[in-house]
Amino acid sequence: MGVAYNLTCNHCTYKQNVFLGIGFRYVYVTDILEWYEDSVGKERIREFSKDESTKHVCYDGLYVCNECKFLLNAVYLHMESDSDSYTNSYDCPRCSTVMPSKPIDEEIEVVVLACPGCGNEKLTCQAYMDWD
Repeated sequence: MGVAYNLTCNHCTYKQNVFLGIGFRYVYVTDILEWYEDSVGKERIREFSKDESTKHVCYDGLYVCNECKFLLNAVYLHMESDSDSYTNSYDCPRCSTVMPSKPIDEEIEVVVLACPGCGNEKLTCQAYMDWD
């Protein structure tokens, strides 16, 4: 199950809703293939789905750019078999820096997030919905 959060800055007009966690369509690699958008990732999912030793982790997370503090709410996918592994990756949409390899995935309320708009060091985080 996932949780939706509202992030707001008390110093500027920045607001963003983010969805963190796992949904029922994240459980099986073949289900992920149905909705996953990146073409390279889709091909890798096809390859891994043929290998019975494949294990995977997939969830919605919050990537924080180390350079400009942009917040990207996106899917994290890691697949591993006896002979191969794959982890998806993102470039920051604002400054093109490679985003961290793993996003924030839970307990976002205790993480201090800088506002991508004004740089204030504390976004307010409020859970508002469970999702699946």
